[in-house]
Amino acid sequence: MLERTRSRMRERFAAARLRETNYLMSFDIVKVNKRLLILLSVFIVLNFFDALTTLVALSLGPSFVELNPIASSLFQHDFVGFMGALALKYTPVLPLVYVTLLPPEGKRPLALRVVKISGFIALVAAILFYIFVVGSNSFNLLRYFYGF
Repeated sequence: MLERTRSRMRERFAAARLRETNYLMSFDIVKVNKRLLILLSVFIVLNFFDALTTLVALSLGPSFVELNPIASSLFQHDFVGFMGALALKYTPVLPLVYVTLLPPEGKRPLALRVVKISGFIALVAAILFYIFVVGSNSFNLLRYFYGF
């Protein structure tokens, strides 16, 4: 009985792996690369606007504070701390640039597609997060300047 259960599990696992492989191989990798480049550009722009709105808010005085505890402690060390905070902020860009610029052809097309699709999903999630962060920062600055 136990052997029959194991056999069924192996068959189901093989079928699921085949479905997953077929799904990943169905993506047009050239289109994925173009979309990755667009998403990476949007991600970098949103990172810039996050840093810009944060700096504007912090320069306005004590009514604004940095909520990120790591960045907040680094900002207390003047310019060196600010540069350290920026370095930490832009470090996630490096693997995303690598994933985006990976050549579309390679020895292992399935592994390449897994990496590209994973990078795509990560960029979409990061962009949604930064849209919220930049929107929140901008809303607070507008509320401060225009009093609504």
